[in-house]
Amino acid sequence: MRSRMRKEKIRYQPISVKEILLEMKNLSELMIDLAYSAALFGDRDLAEDVIELEERIDTLAYLLDIEMMLAARDAEDAKVLSGVAKVASATDKISDAAGDIANIVLQGIGVHPVIAEIFERVEERLAKVKILENSPVVGMKIGSIDPASMGIDIIAIRRGGDWIINPREDETIRGGDIIIVRGVQDGINGFRERVGEKIVRGEEEIIRKIVWEDRFRNVIERFVELKDVSELMIDLAYSALLLNSKELAEEVHKLEEYVDKLHTEFELMVLSSGFVESEAKGILGLIRLGVAAESISDAAAEIAEIILRGIEPHPVLKIAVESAEETVVYVRVKWDSALVGKTLREARIPEETGMWVLAIKRGDKLVRPKPEMRIEADDVIIAAGYSQGKEDLLNLVSKTKS
Repeated sequence: MRSRMRKEKIRYQPISVKEILLEMKNLSELMIDLAYSAALFGDRDLAEDVIELEERIDTLAYLLDIEMMLAARDAEDAKVLSGVAKVASATDKISDAAGDIANIVLQGIGVHPVIAEIFERVEERLAKVKILENSPVVGMKIGSIDPASMGIDIIAIRRGGDWIINPREDETIRGGDIIIVRGVQDGINGFRERVGEKIVRGEEEIIRKIVWEDRFRNVIERFVELKDVSELMIDLAYSALLLNSKELAEEVHKLEEYVDKLHTEFELMVLSSGFVESEAKGILGLIRLGVAAESISDAAAEIAEIILRGIEPHPVLKIAVESAEETVVYVRVKWDSALVGKTLREARIPEETGMWVLAIKRGDKLVRPKPEMRIEADDVIIAAGYSQGKEDLLNLVSKTKS
């Protein structure tokens, strides 16, 4: 691994604030998935790529500082731009947290094998899929497979000794590729079926999993919630910016306090799990994962703080959120929508659109959704996901009852 002390020399480049923010947001969110993938699969090469992306965000943060210094003409300008600076700082902290996860792998610490069970329970799952030489998708472009229609996204491809990070839609799949996908379990299963992969779990692995599940049951449950809530907070914070919603920002603030409590409980459970000496490194890895998840939640709270302090979000922030690869959508449910009366589980919004429901605004009240919650006419659904799913969500909600 190359030394991280060798930083890129900063040279001024005439690049817009919007472009810098957009790249920082896209990269930081991608890094979280890549870092967790590196930890889950114990992949050093992928972890090193995360560190390189972290350094790219550091450089972008410096360039953004220069642009804002050039743009501020008076105290009023500085006040408006302070919100942009806060978002950039928080995004940089998210990338730092991803880098900390990657370093669990690079420093030879590793994560306890129970992490596999954890990632089978989180809302958005990660999977590694190998493409056989005789797979029906060999020679096809990613765009023609249309992962978004399955509720998944291809975040990386390993080809030989190299990783292709965030591959383009015109990337051709080859035999021997190892693909990392993120999304709902049904979509991952559908993708595996599409590529012709067969997975057989060995008896030894099943026995080992049962032992871990019994001894680490509480640890698993706490980290699943810790990860899901911290990432939910990022989406809610960006939603607060987009909608200039104090209500959403306050929800993020409440969740930060909740995550602090969760994190403390998680660490105590890990330390009291009765691990043996041979598990020490893996246990340390779990603890560091918890620290990273809390850091992500703290960064989300910083973004929400802009709204809570009464700073009007700069238009460039809204443009960056709307233009990002992962975007926030809010859509009102009409009285004749086919979704009215259905539970969120029955609506299958993630499976059908690849978008995750963050919250539902019902009248003046903001509700954190649960699977059994029924959708009502005039509800405003606030969802996040890859921009390709935006139209799918709008179409799903606009379908009328037959």
